[in-house]
Amino acid sequence: MMTSLDPFDGALGIGTTRMSPWQRRVLIYLRVLAGFLLLKTIYCWTLICGVWDGDTSRFEMLSTAAQSAVIWAAIMNPVAAVGLWLGAAWGVVLWLVTTIIQIMINASAPEGVGSLVMVAAVETALIALYGFLAYKAGVEAED
Repeated sequence: MMTSLDPFDGALGIGTTRMSPWQRRVLIYLRVLAGFLLLKTIYCWTLICGVWDGDTSRFEMLSTAAQSAVIWAAIMNPVAAVGLWLGAAWGVVLWLVTTIIQIMINASAPEGVGSLVMVAAVETALIALYGFLAYKAGVEAED
């Protein structure tokens, strides 16, 4: 069962502030997103390490843009995931910067089609959903 205590005040001790419903939704979204980033990180590292041995799954066979996107995700996503799980502002900022850079790398991929464009579209939708949830939480806090 999800409590309504605010983890952002963890430094002050066990949650001292009650969370509103939209703030709880934002926190739940950030934690689900953190799990998604960790799964994406595992996939990236298996690709880099060559766990699968097919023509389309070999890291060295990917274009330079695709290799850049995979390496960037493998390094930055787990750090952002920790920040998102904690609900820290730095985690959100790092996730947004990392995702925007990945979108730019994926969109500039020479192949121009396929999984990189799809990943960029999904990441854009994730940012838009976060923006909506954060907006609703902000409006609710003002009331």
